[in-house]
Amino acid sequence: MIRLLLYALIGYLLYRFLKPKLSGSRSEYEERSGDRDADLIKDPQCGTYFLKRHGVRARIKGKDVYFCSRQCRDSYLAGRKSSRGEPPGS
Repeated sequence: MIRLLLYALIGYLLYRFLKPKLSGSRSEYEERSGDRDADLIKDPQCGTYFLKRHGVRARIKGKDVYFCSRQCRDSYLAGRKSSRGEPPGS
């Protein structure tokens, strides 16, 4: 009986060891970790960290900037306009 369990354990370990090498494809974890939208980024307005794919994007000076919410985006843009001397409505 113990011999049978030992053979089963060895077979299982060989299977786990050889499966990734024989499949030739990346594992699910490797595929997910390569996803650029899964990056954790910092909101420039409030400093909160969030997943990029959940962020609100704004284009500022030709560069994409991501915010945790619309409120943070709007506050950031309003602050930029007031610092440049533009009226808040423009």
